[in-house]
Amino acid sequence: SSLISPSSGGGGPSSDFTTVLIQCAEGGSHVKSGDPVAEFDRQYQLNRLEDYKSSVVQHEANIKKLGADLAVAKKAHDQSVDSSKADWDKAQLDLQTIPVRSAIEAEDFHLAEQEMAAHYKQVLAENADFDISQRAQLRNSELDRDQSKLELQRAQNNVDRMVMKAPIDGIVVMQTIFRGGDFGQVQKGDQIYPGQ
Repeated sequence: SSLISPSSGGGGPSSDFTTVLIQCAEGGSHVKSGDPVAEFDRQYQLNRLEDYKSSVVQHEANIKKLGADLAVAKKAHDQSVDSSKADWDKAQLDLQTIPVRSAIEAEDFHLAEQEMAAHYKQVLAENADFDISQRAQLRNSELDRDQSKLELQRAQNNVDRMVMKAPIDGIVVMQTIFRGGDFGQVQKGDQIYPGQ
């Protein structure tokens, strides 16, 4: 069979793939299915693979930190709800002292109770939105992590593509290519282009 470059790259300078052959089976040698027959320079893909591994680890750490931050924020918000409820309860208790208070104090207590009730209801209503917001932030971070995992898998697939393996048992036949003004068999160090 002839050697072909990976389908995802043309080997140009801006490509993720360089198609320089760094290892190849010798022409005429016997190989079994799955044996490596050619390996292209894959240093660039290995570097990217490490970058994506680091990215996944970073996203996992971000999710843990966000989870902890959101738990703290939720606790603080819950305390705000509890505090608001306590203020309203106190205002309701103050209303019970109206019979022994002056008319001005009684009116102040009524206004304070109404204000505390409104504040409590507002904070309580914000609680649902707060929970939705927290879940959305966490989900967004999880999606970023999942995207990094997909990129990591893609990078791993690219690394794997750079090692060509025999699809069946057989004998290696090397294609002739034009090199430096002459024809010769494919060998280590050759730049292999699509279709060769």
